[in-house]
Amino acid sequence: MSPAEVVIQSTLFESLLRCVRLDSSLRERMTAAGYDPDRPRASYPASVFLRCQNLVLQAAYAGRPQQEALRQMGRDLVRGYFETLVGKVVNVALKVAGPERAMKRVALSFRSVMEPVEITSLELGPKDWRVTFQGYPFPAEAAAGCCEEALRQAGAATAHAVLENDDGHGRFELRMRW
Repeated sequence: MSPAEVVIQSTLFESLLRCVRLDSSLRERMTAAGYDPDRPRASYPASVFLRCQNLVLQAAYAGRPQQEALRQMGRDLVRGYFETLVGKVVNVALKVAGPERAMKRVALSFRSVMEPVEITSLELGPKDWRVTFQGYPFPAEAAAGCCEEALRQAGAATAHAVLENDDGHGRFELRMRW
């Protein structure tokens, strides 16, 4: 599945903007990349989000190793999401659900901001899960950061994701433990 086929809700762009200080230069580059922060549409192709994500990585995470920058941006993206109107509601539900139920519903959580992607979660043992992503158009390390932060918000203080397999084409597996 190509990034152009996946549709990203504008809430995820709003979350991305919370990761960075949006000055006039970045605003212009975001607009040139296909996302106008002053006139957001309801949804965009994933290719637009990828371009904007790369701009945010350059502006806010420069100087860090790429994997570290992507993972931190994933964590920050989730924190930013929970500051949005929709995200505040989701965050309350996540805290009530707790980490185990959050892991059972990880696919639903991702589908609330992007579609179509195939995500499955499998419990391997207590506080030990494997999450498989198929057709996911963004870097696996960013997804790992998102999952870590979402689990922390659900009450798993020591959440950690390990990237176990990554084919480089949108299919990868994360091992989630806490």
